Amino acid sequence: MGELVDRMHARLASADTALDVAIAAVEAMEDCGLFHAGRGSSPTSNGMIELDASIMHGRERRAGAIAVARTLKNPIRVANYIMQSTPNVFLAGEEVDALASAAGSDVVGADYFIPCDDVGAWLPSSGTVGAVVMDIHGDIVAATSTGGTLRKRAGRIGDTPVIGAGTYADNAVGAVSCTGVGEYFLRTSAASRIIARMQYLNEEPLTASAAVLTEIGAMGGFGGMIVLDRHGRIALPYNTSGMYRASIDAEGTRIVGSCDQ
Repeated sequence: MGELVDRMHARLASADTALDVAIAAVEAMEDCGLFHAGRGSSPTSNGMIELDASIMHGRERRAGAIAVARTLKNPIRVANYIMQSTPNVFLAGEEVDALASAAGSDVVGADYFIPCDDVGAWLPSSGTVGAVVMDIHGDIVAATSTGGTLRKRAGRIGDTPVIGAGTYADNAVGAVSCTGVGEYFLRTSAASRIIARMQYLNEEPLTASAAVLTEIGAMGGFGGMIVLDRHGRIALPYNTSGMYRASIDAEGTRIVGSCDQ
């Protein structure tokens, strides 16, 4: 995680856009196989892979999201294609897989996927991946990708592709990407409520996200989120046994952690 955040910071310092850097960061995690997203996704109850992803650009609050894709190497690319090149926000199923070529995602077979809970069973639990990024122009982007909960029921869709639940970005406020048991993040509209608390209550990212995460915990849910505000302040709260996380600010101050670090 440290090496990845350093690479993305270097790209931002070279004037790359928040959009390009957010996509690149999520793609790297989709490809590595140690997270329950992209290559590391586990099969559902019917033995199939089902992938979800979303992305939101804070300048005009444009967004793209996909669900129940089965053959995409990089779901985040197709979510971005929907945002950039279609009038839609959210597509699901076979039509998503059909967009792979147009979106620049390779098509892969079932043998590509190596479930993270098989190859990384000795590691702290690792699930949904996400990135929140602000560039030198002040543009803010949030991107999130997942294979869902481990060994989930076929057809189940969590918070990741739902704008306002698992992902949200607004240049005037900040950005949020969530991970955890999606049903609870859906029921609390977690991402948009964190943004609302920062906007209307003038709360800092940690205060806003901790309040929503406490509510999720009281309902019996668990997970975490990465939060960035327009001032560059960062929060990485979680209520699980661990969450892989990394951040770096404009001055190069870096935070990297997995369990209670």
